Amino acid sequence: ILAMKDIILGASHITDLSGLDHILFLIALAASFDLTKLGRMALLATAFTLGHSLTLLLANLDVVRSLIVYIEFLIPLTIVITAALQISGVSLVTSTKFAKKSIYLFTVLFGLIHGLGFSSFYRISTSGDSSFIIPLLKFNLGIEIGQLVILLVTLSLFSLGRSLGIHERSQQLVVGGATLSLALIMVIENWPT
Repeated sequence: ILAMKDIILGASHITDLSGLDHILFLIALAASFDLTKLGRMALLATAFTLGHSLTLLLANLDVVRSLIVYIEFLIPLTIVITAALQISGVSLVTSTKFAKKSIYLFTVLFGLIHGLGFSSFYRISTSGDSSFIIPLLKFNLGIEIGQLVILLVTLSLFSLGRSLGIHERSQQLVVGGATLSLALIMVIENWPT
């Protein structure tokens, strides 16, 4: 059971409602998707995990330290940007090749930012452990599992909506608008002073 500790920590980190920012980001990212695009969405989630992983690795090596007041502001800002793209009509499914490829870069970048929000806790929980690579990999496996669960639920609901006649553009507007509204509240609450 000790071998599972880091995987469980990663999965609970991403699915914990007190960490709603990660869930909102994934939902905003998936606003133009349904289950038929699960593979593509899973690749985007993996890009997010890669960014998140890199930040945790650098934090554990004490290469980066973040001012939490700014990170707590930037995290919901990533959701605002993602939701605004959805509302503007940028389809992550049918856009140009450039847009399709650049979304992976943005997702990695946003993963870096989200990882900074958790890096202090992660560094403290593994401090003094010189062999942190395997626990880090397990933690990120847990994040990936948690993200896939969130995406399966989200995309299943979106597919249900599609089967009921909801079009991609309507889904983008509703999901983008809802996540944008929640993220704007978080931005205001975490405005650096």
